[in-house]
Amino acid sequence: MSASQPLRVSARTLAEFTYFQPDITPSSLAALQAGTKGHLNRQSQAEGRAEVPVFWQGEAEGLPFLVSGRIDLLQDAETPPVVEEIKLCQGDAPPAPHPAHLAQALCYAFMLAEKEKLAAVALTVRYVLPEGDTVCHFSQTLSHDALREGFFALLMPYARHMARVQALRQQRDESLSALPFPYPDYRKGQRDMAAQAYIAIARRKKLFAVMPTGTGKSAAVLYPALKALGKGLTRQVFFLTARTTGREAALKEVQRMRKQGAQVRGVVLSAKEKSCPQETMRCHPDTCPRAKGHYDREREAISQALDEGLWDEGYLQKLSERHQLCPFELSLSLSLYADVVVCDYNYALDPIVYLQRVFDQNRQVTLLIDEAHNLPGRVGDMLSTSLSGQKVILWRREAGKLHGRSSPVYKALTGLLHALRQLDETLDAPPDSLQIALEEVSPVSHLLPLSAGRDLYRFVYLYRRALGCPRDYAAFIETEGKEKRLTLQCLHFTEYLKERTRKKRGCVFFSATLSPLHAMRDLLGGDEEDACFALPSPFPEDNLLVMNLPVDTRYQAREQTAPQVAAAIEGMYGAHPGKYLVFFPSYAYLRRVAELLDGETLPLHVQTQSMLDSQRADFLRRFTGDGRPVLGLCVLGGVFAEGIDLPGLSLIGVCVVGVGLPMVNPRQEKLRGLYDDLFDNGFNLAYRYPGMHKVLQAAGRVIRSGEDRGVVLLLDERYRQGAYQQLLPPHYRVQYLGDAAQIAPMMQEFYHQGGIQP
Repeated sequence: MSASQPLRVSARTLAEFTYFQPDITPSSLAALQAGTKGHLNRQSQAEGRAEVPVFWQGEAEGLPFLVSGRIDLLQDAETPPVVEEIKLCQGDAPPAPHPAHLAQALCYAFMLAEKEKLAAVALTVRYVLPEGDTVCHFSQTLSHDALREGFFALLMPYARHMARVQALRQQRDESLSALPFPYPDYRKGQRDMAAQAYIAIARRKKLFAVMPTGTGKSAAVLYPALKALGKGLTRQVFFLTARTTGREAALKEVQRMRKQGAQVRGVVLSAKEKSCPQETMRCHPDTCPRAKGHYDREREAISQALDEGLWDEGYLQKLSERHQLCPFELSLSLSLYADVVVCDYNYALDPIVYLQRVFDQNRQVTLLIDEAHNLPGRVGDMLSTSLSGQKVILWRREAGKLHGRSSPVYKALTGLLHALRQLDETLDAPPDSLQIALEEVSPVSHLLPLSAGRDLYRFVYLYRRALGCPRDYAAFIETEGKEKRLTLQCLHFTEYLKERTRKKRGCVFFSATLSPLHAMRDLLGGDEEDACFALPSPFPEDNLLVMNLPVDTRYQAREQTAPQVAAAIEGMYGAHPGKYLVFFPSYAYLRRVAELLDGETLPLHVQTQSMLDSQRADFLRRFTGDGRPVLGLCVLGGVFAEGIDLPGLSLIGVCVVGVGLPMVNPRQEKLRGLYDDLFDNGFNLAYRYPGMHKVLQAAGRVIRSGEDRGVVLLLDERYRQGAYQQLLPPHYRVQYLGDAAQIAPMMQEFYHQGGIQP
């Protein structure tokens, strides 16, 4: 690494590398607010300058460093100047300053002494209340030499650790320089896609790409990203997915490239609830033995992990068991050292749970966003929130048990409950009384159970965001028994997503169903200068038969046309028995048609609501376990409609009932109106595009390789309208049928041409 590219580290990180809190302890909104309030009040009450930036640049262990930070309060009119570090006092007054707090102040004092050529600096660690009043303080004056000695005593252990990390990165870069494409040949269009992704990263731009099934999308984006990593064009790659299956595909490509010599390290981030080894997840040192002293044991585990290369769920569980660590917290710590982080969207995009330790410290990150057609719904959900009176009652009951009915937290929750009960369903926005109640409950939220405190934190955060961006939100007030529920639904997330992806080292949004590209680019926060790229299907067009039967599947006509749908399904299956999936717009419609199908002669297998993981696995085993025919009935947009891979004879046909439009409801209508105002494209963005994305994802389950041969049957008359036809892929050469009797001869001719007999 050249001197022009120093390793950046904050004074706080440097101090906490040596002096750290050993336990995993929950944080609360109240504590964060109180700390900020205490800082501001102390700074406003005292003489001197607040938030004074300082930095030091130099070498340690042969590495260039840039250490920086902000002095909470600098009294430079004093002789010597006084550097003050302000901390919130939680509980009793400490008998001495916390070593990390003192070390942080020492770093600031040293950097000030270096900059101003000072012989000595006084440093104070002051513990305050939220009002800014001093509980206690600890002061000392140190010479320039003493400050230097103390600073390097902190820097050298960190530098030795980073020297090892940098050596590993140097080996990584050399290996990536020689890394060939992980397959013998590029698939059709794959090289062009890789080139486009590399250009986006090199130019720090966004790329929006349609990559049909079979184009090898994971390799096409990961390979150029790792090449860019090896050249220093980015420092870290995040592969963001919506589903577990997407994470598995990315992980498979990382493993493949590692086998070919890429010395890259990857970590998979899973949900805390899924990775927790305890029967009941209680993240507190008093209740979880792994939370107690976690960080005392973690450093050795990280050192061992650095000798390995791929930190997937299995590896993390074993390493955590060996060192008695929390697997989730260990994975978060390893994310700082990983070259590739494979995780859900929310770790990069959710305003509450995104990885602050990564994204607040390092802007040189590349985002590879898989199945990007899911982003509108997911980001909208991330920015939406709700609060019900029933939930507040449960919180208040717990608070009463823990603290008594006369406690401040019980009284504050009572006020919040009353404010919710007074909500008027005819109002477009919450009244001021609710905001006042929230302001009263926030300072005592740390007294709530952990899960309740988190829920309240999210609601308050997003409530304030909604107040600041009223056009982006719609408020819905519903009555639930005797109580009220307030939902703040985020309708417009484009600017938020644009900001979240701004200044990254390239962002690649890709999906098989990201059409129409320019409209989706605008919706997902892209600019006109950001590239759009579409690949054709790499598979022979003759291997896919797409048929359309004009059936009215609109809600009001479903009962009348259900027999037509059933007849079409039976005709498709009867023409060439095998393994089929049928997708319906709702469970109710699925059940109605299932009643009309002959369950004695057809091998029906029906998706049900709230299926367990084991039940989902059993459903899929019917398709992969043996060669017996099966006719699966599923819902469009569900777990079996995308992200599953059923190649060859595991799936030879899909029937999609309807065009997938979201139900008309107040939220969708508000969304439609907003998109009309913003993009003059309301119905398409709110209804038609999301619907067709679901349709094409479901249909894309059929052809998974160049050898696959299969059928797609689209049941709806709207597929004959130009607005829907132009959203179908170019390789869909649709055969428009007059009635269900034409399905069987059409399919039989299709298979006969392929040399396959019924």
